Amino acid sequence: MSVNEKYVFYGGELEEPIEAGCRSLGELIIKRLKENGDDIAFIDGLTDERFTYADVLERSVRLANRFHRLGIKKDTVVAVMCENRIELPIVTFAVTYLRAIPILLNPAYTATELAHVLKQTQPRAVFASPLAMATLQPLLKTVPSLKLTVLFGDKKPNARVTLFRELFDRNRAQFITFTPQPVKLREQVGLMVLSSGTTGLPKAVQLTHHNVMCVMAYMREGAKMFPFEQVALGLLPFFHVYGYMVVLHSLLNQRKLVSLPKFEPTLFLSTIQKYRVTVASLAPPLLVFLAKHPLVDKYDLSSLVLLGCGAAPLSKEIEQAVLKRLPHLLTILVGYGLSESSLGVMTRSTDEHGSVGKVNKLSWVKVVDVKTGHTLGPNQVGEICIKGPLVMKGYLNNEKETRSMIDRDGWLHSGDTGYFDENENFYIVDRIKDLIKYKGFQVPPVELEAVLLTNDKIRDCAVVGLADAAAGQLPFAFVVLQPGATLTESEVQQYVAERLSKQKHLHGGVRFVHEIPRTASGKILRRELTALLGKAKL
Repeated sequence: MSVNEKYVFYGGELEEPIEAGCRSLGELIIKRLKENGDDIAFIDGLTDERFTYADVLERSVRLANRFHRLGIKKDTVVAVMCENRIELPIVTFAVTYLRAIPILLNPAYTATELAHVLKQTQPRAVFASPLAMATLQPLLKTVPSLKLTVLFGDKKPNARVTLFRELFDRNRAQFITFTPQPVKLREQVGLMVLSSGTTGLPKAVQLTHHNVMCVMAYMREGAKMFPFEQVALGLLPFFHVYGYMVVLHSLLNQRKLVSLPKFEPTLFLSTIQKYRVTVASLAPPLLVFLAKHPLVDKYDLSSLVLLGCGAAPLSKEIEQAVLKRLPHLLTILVGYGLSESSLGVMTRSTDEHGSVGKVNKLSWVKVVDVKTGHTLGPNQVGEICIKGPLVMKGYLNNEKETRSMIDRDGWLHSGDTGYFDENENFYIVDRIKDLIKYKGFQVPPVELEAVLLTNDKIRDCAVVGLADAAAGQLPFAFVVLQPGATLTESEVQQYVAERLSKQKHLHGGVRFVHEIPRTASGKILRRELTALLGKAKL
């Protein structure tokens, strides 16, 4: 045993078996939907339309029967590209039953991003909302694998497009006897999601049936810690791994889900009030909104008991501000994970603000020296590495990138730096690629952003490195002000200088902008901001 093996942490085993006697993810979905029966499963927060678990089961199985006749079978890729809506789980479940592979696409992809993904994944069928179809339609002729294009809507853009409702037979009898075929759980891909693309074009992450079943099992067990009726808000984008796992968790583990297609301040707050939402999984920008926006005080949010936060770093200051403003909250569950690890591998429910908590069940985690790969001890910053049944199978058709992320011993190298303390609580510092190198110091942008957000006049911000011949890089801030607020560049610089050591000052300057570019899950698109540095101020 090496001297540092004691610093490899395991979260432990689950109390119940992961597979629940099921031989595929599809079999598990059907089992749970049947058990959950005629209770309300899903509410459209815009239209108030309601669906039971039985509705989702019937429609997904009827669709699977139609898919079977259309030649969708084992390993066939089916793309779904839409905002949050009930059709997404109905389609993905139908695909999963047949051992085919659903891939979830961002409806806001540009033509360049979408063309890249379609070429990479070669789907046989694509399902799209009207918004997504506008980008998709000009590309359809460039994807020879596509045999079926389906629109969630009422008006066909052309004769080659099928409307979703046209896929359903009138005969409902078959759905009762449908049984998915078994699979090799750890080998068969059951879902593909796209990496967030913060550093380049997205890659298709392959998650196996066993990967997803593990997440469902630990979420099911975790929910037992909070024995109250859970009404969850479905605002996170369903095409993101975090959002899709929230959907799966709700439908499989009997938790009512109220869905919204996008964030709009009044709609967000009024929906929580109207449906008495108890649980909301949110990205950090929405925690900032809850902490700072004056509109929040005009709504009754007292039903909220639990907030979940992941997908990007959450500062200690913002977390404390939310808890102070919403005193009825039991806790904010802060998690850490990535698409490549199926979801969260660490969670915190205690008051260790700033931490992402301890290692979840089923996962192994260690921190290694970025240069040597040696395992590090407490309070030493290095790369977070993950091992266990949640680690992805690999990137689709990209062995080089897969090998660069998963080493020969099966450890997934996250690309994030962090450390753990003497109590085994983990802390994330920043992305390795995002660290600013200033005169030999490594400056984490996240730390500067957390300080900037404590200023009441600042609504949002992002910090990047400005190239400099003498220093290497200079910390540079993009700042979004609150409506009606005024600040000068020097006032922002002074605010940071009074709170952080000299290497973390905004030596590069400050630029005021209208918004910070982010992925749908809330991650800052620093490459876009870095590209702006070479352009004149607008």
